[in-house]
Amino acid sequence: MNRSNLRLQRIERLRDEARRQNLDGVMIYSWRRGALGWFCGYSPGFVTNYGALWVPCEGEPLLGVRHPYEGDRARQESGLTVKTGVAPEQLLPASAHRIGWVGGDFSIDETPVSFLSAASTRQLELVDLKISVDEWRIVKAPDEVEALRRATVIGEIALKAAGITSQPGETDFSVAARVEAAARSAGAFRVSCLVGIGDGAVVTEAHGKVVGTTDAVGLEINLEADHAFIQTNGTLLPAAPLQHQVQALEACQAVRHTLLETLKPGTSVDQVVAAGDRHLSTLSLHNAKEYDFGHGVGADTPEHPRLVYGTRRKIETGMVLAVHVAVRRSQGETAFVGRSVLITETGAIDLL
Repeated sequence: MNRSNLRLQRIERLRDEARRQNLDGVMIYSWRRGALGWFCGYSPGFVTNYGALWVPCEGEPLLGVRHPYEGDRARQESGLTVKTGVAPEQLLPASAHRIGWVGGDFSIDETPVSFLSAASTRQLELVDLKISVDEWRIVKAPDEVEALRRATVIGEIALKAAGITSQPGETDFSVAARVEAAARSAGAFRVSCLVGIGDGAVVTEAHGKVVGTTDAVGLEINLEADHAFIQTNGTLLPAAPLQHQVQALEACQAVRHTLLETLKPGTSVDQVVAAGDRHLSTLSLHNAKEYDFGHGVGADTPEHPRLVYGTRRKIETGMVLAVHVAVRRSQGETAFVGRSVLITETGAIDLL
């Protein structure tokens, strides 16, 4: 099934949900997050832009975008009727009284205050459907997996652009610029490279830190290509690495291998996290654990499931997750590794 047909199926599923809940239709709003692109193939892109998709229970969907000059791209990428220069509430028919609303996801709520104010003035009843949509996105269709695989290739190209070893004297600005340029050149629609330099460094936005002679460099690359979001993590050791740096990197790689061996359909997320934590403990690094062990990727990052305790979720065939391991100690073991994996009937395999 091609992705255009897949999006039409998603819209029909949304209509069915609206009918089930006696709604007049559903509005999907995106500023930076991926819900809009998942349903119609259009992402706003510009920081000052937004897009809103009105899906009535009966009749054709209508896509609205803020910037008039975005109309042609929106029509081409969505195949829908497009109105430009509009606020989301201006897409709603006067007869609408009870509507579904998707204004973000479990990670970020993008609902604009202006829309809530307009809805209140019109006495619209809003039914939040983002939890349902988040659930629909957990298991990937084959076309989604292939798009994520292509995005993962771009992530690897970007990571290789950082180099084989850390380069003394260069700044985190130049590392991030080199990585992001490579990703853009390879087809990324959006990319962000976070950098951490030296023992105990947090991987974050570049701020002018200079790589020292014995510094390792940690990287986190988040990118979108063709409405597929992935995350890639890596660590560049210095040309003559110190023993604790090698040990940190090898430990992260080994624990990630344990996670992949445990990620099987039917296994609980708690069991997966426990296996990783036990392995870190055997390496005397549990108190150096940084972040979680990963999360779903797809129309955006992060998605469900998150590899943390207490979610009551189980691993399912067709999930795609960024599985990563990081350790960080002040003046000690610091490393970060991670790639995207697909959950098959027999277990987890790297997308590449």
